[in-house]
Amino acid sequence: MRSPWFLRVTAGSATGALAREVDWAATPLGVPSTWPTALRLTVEMCFNTRFPVLVTWGPELTMIYNDGYREMLGSDKHPGAMGSPLAEVWKEIWDDLLPSVEAVMVRGEPTWTVDQHLVMHRSGYDEDTYFTYSYSPIRDASDEVRGLLDIATETTERVVEQRRMRLLGDLTVALTAARDDLDSLASRTLGLLEGAPDVLASALYVRDDGGALRLRGSAGASRGSTVPDQVVEQVARTGTAEERGRTVVVPLAGVVDATPVGVMVLTGTGRRPWDDAYRSFLALVASTVGEAVAGTLRHQLEVDHLREVSDTLQAAIVPEGSSVAGVVARYLPAVGDLAVGGDWYDVVELGPGRRALVVGDCVGHGLDAAARMGQLRAATRALLLEDRSPADVLDGLDRFARTLPGAECTTVFCGVVDEVEHTVVHSSAGHLPPVLRRAAGGAEMLVGGRGAALGISTAPRPEAVERLTDGDLLVVCTDGLIERRRETLRTGLDRLVAEVAAQPADARTASVADDLIRALAPHGAEDDVALVVYRAGAVAADDLP
Repeated sequence: MRSPWFLRVTAGSATGALAREVDWAATPLGVPSTWPTALRLTVEMCFNTRFPVLVTWGPELTMIYNDGYREMLGSDKHPGAMGSPLAEVWKEIWDDLLPSVEAVMVRGEPTWTVDQHLVMHRSGYDEDTYFTYSYSPIRDASDEVRGLLDIATETTERVVEQRRMRLLGDLTVALTAARDDLDSLASRTLGLLEGAPDVLASALYVRDDGGALRLRGSAGASRGSTVPDQVVEQVARTGTAEERGRTVVVPLAGVVDATPVGVMVLTGTGRRPWDDAYRSFLALVASTVGEAVAGTLRHQLEVDHLREVSDTLQAAIVPEGSSVAGVVARYLPAVGDLAVGGDWYDVVELGPGRRALVVGDCVGHGLDAAARMGQLRAATRALLLEDRSPADVLDGLDRFARTLPGAECTTVFCGVVDEVEHTVVHSSAGHLPPVLRRAAGGAEMLVGGRGAALGISTAPRPEAVERLTDGDLLVVCTDGLIERRRETLRTGLDRLVAEVAAQPADARTASVADDLIRALAPHGAEDDVALVVYRAGAVAADDLP
């Protein structure tokens, strides 16, 4: 006959009804009428709360649980868990539970565990789960620990949602920082997805310049996409996602892009239910990556367009090379800078055997600096064509600079070479001194004829004359060629002198110019570079620029 107290406490719940059907006499607990008072009171508490509660008692920790705890048993462990040993029901996670069980049963110490990761096999597959729970001892009348009370809550949904949102946040931050470069973007994307708990494998395809899909990389267990190429191509063509088992093939399109720019293949792990929440998460991953890829491609197109505009404008302002025998000029824009610079050069024919070499540097970048540079270059050429000396030219530029906003502090070198007189007459407005390499060997800076930058002083401009012999090389440049961070300008000048001195005596003028750029700016320059190289005397046919 069933015990009246047991019938009373188990009334009104599904697990209570199940508990009535258990043959308790066949368990270590015996029939409920024989249960000690401590067990009765704990069981009554268990069935009178909706909070998940598990009661275990006896040497095998026989299980009694309520409706709240039933959900934690999945589809396979209930109803068989009622009246069964705890270690048998949770055998796949017993090693994880044992330290807490021993703390209670051996030492009588209650435990508290937050968001513990447990890989349960409760619904036919290994499942990632998380629980916050407290184990407490249940003592009999002699104060001996005879049982264990488990008050628990499953936190799986919250923990999984938080880690998924954290991954999406990390992706957003990482991809924002990598939007200037598609290779970096792909690397960061796949690096974050590699080993992510909810992504077993991933692959990223992006259209190349010709419109063809190209695999940018893969990560995860497969180290490549197991989806047939024709499926990837179809998704890219139609813009419609496909699902194959736990793998989704998603088109990548930015917010304003109608045509997919690529395809993302994502495979979910087998240790979480394949439900709408999982599908939505993978779709968000693909959407985040898609917006970043589309943004990067748009940025690259904009950069290419701006670079083309910048180069076209610069070419219109700065003459291309030099058509004068024995004179070679080079212009090198700053690395990564789309703005037009303020550096310029000019070579002006003044009559038989006479020509002017001009190199200048306006402060700043952009259209304003380019406009000032163009006006100063035109003014310089006009003054030179009036057959003025270099000092007179710079005096005229001083007056002009005071009427041109922003032209102050522009530096200019102006030199006139006379191949009949074998001289170079030169004057400098705050510009780097030119370097002269003697045909007989050795190199030096020409420090004469130096004055302040344009618009700074009203003092007359000084001028210097240097004798030249056939084969001498005169090198004039802007500071972008020699400046380095955390270095003095003097260090850069010394390096320039050394490189000029090291040039072979029989080197072609064009080779000298190219060698100097390779040696002093092998990876490009942080600022624009204008360079003019002049060889004195007779010029061989193969020394034409």
